[in-house]
Amino acid sequence: MRCFFGLASPIAGLLALGSMVWADSVRAAEGKITYGAGMVSCAEWQQSRSKDNKSAELQLQAWLDGFFSAYNLVSDEPDFLAPKPQSVAYYAWIDNYCAQNPLNPVVQAAFALQKELVSRARR
Repeated sequence: MRCFFGLASPIAGLLALGSMVWADSVRAAEGKITYGAGMVSCAEWQQSRSKDNKSAELQLQAWLDGFFSAYNLVSDEPDFLAPKPQSVAYYAWIDNYCAQNPLNPVVQAAFALQKELVSRARR
């Protein structure tokens, strides 16, 4: 089931959603749940990017932006967004990941990219 829930404060919602997604994606093998557009498959991501389905593409891109922003805010890791990567660059990274892993949910692609960006921020 895919759903998005609203909270009173947009920042509180972003933090809550991001921390849930981060914690759940870390423990995905334990059967935890992730909410939102990040649970669509990489094949669906690719389909939204290749077809003229701007609303689905924008929803997925907004979910990724929120995931990265929330993780960056609540994490003790280095600020991996400080170098200000262009969102189009990380959408392309997700495109490549999803081409190789069409059955994985987008949240796994996002978490893999987040780990890559944190690794670069530590250098």
